[in-house]
Amino acid sequence: MNKEKWINEVMNSLDDAKSAEANPFLYNKILNKLGSGEIEYAPMKLVWLSAALFALLAVFNFQAMKKTSSSTKTEIQEIASAYNLVNINSINY
Repeated sequence: MNKEKWINEVMNSLDDAKSAEANPFLYNKILNKLGSGEIEYAPMKLVWLSAALFALLAVFNFQAMKKTSSSTKTEIQEIASAYNLVNINSINY
């Protein structure tokens, strides 16, 4: 009985709450911004900086993948030979 009472209290807790009211001119402000037709571009300095950072990140990723793929493959082969594991599935090796 106590559990049902608590459930009813929780369900009815928002009955007296008022709905949120937006600024009455908000819709007009949004339409004004959309209809102004002005296109804002990012500064060229920011575009070039982003491109340079992306290229640098790509180079670092490539180097990291190259380094880990060669060392990981030899480690896996060493572990496989130590435990006398034979790979019969040549597709995923």
